[in-house]
Amino acid sequence: MIKILLGCDGFGEDLKNAIKTHLLSRNKEYEVIDYGCCEYYKASATVATELKKLLERNETAFGMLFCGTGMGVSIIANKFEGISAATCENERAVRCARAISDANILCLGGKFTSSEDGIKMADAFLDQEFVQPPKSCEVSTPEWWSEDVENFLKTSKEGIAQVLAAQK
Repeated sequence: MIKILLGCDGFGEDLKNAIKTHLLSRNKEYEVIDYGCCEYYKASATVATELKKLLERNETAFGMLFCGTGMGVSIIANKFEGISAATCENERAVRCARAISDANILCLGGKFTSSEDGIKMADAFLDQEFVQPPKSCEVSTPEWWSEDVENFLKTSKEGIAQVLAAQK
């Protein structure tokens, strides 16, 4: 069962609630864990910490964070090791965040994202896989996607780890 961890501040609460309702209504096996509404930095820390624990146990899990812009929750969540939080403005960006960056937390802005668009983006986030061409209703595979891109992505996490280790 895929676990989906949710958290928000007051500016993202309505969007979080709309997406939560949608996810609970889906036929897929999701366990939605809602950490409620609090300051954006506390929501981010809670979801990032709990997601990290699940991933360390090799559980399939994702996070979704909501604030006014999506940027504040993303900045804080990305401070946690093992977390790749992406602020996205549209479905295409969401799919690329998963396909290219293997984002494990989707961050959305309640002041700029409608419930309808947010639901589409949440579905895209959960549907898209890493190192797979971003899915789109317009094109089956983007013209820029290639075997070279896939080979690069398959080694990108090791490259990132090396860069981060050199910083210590």
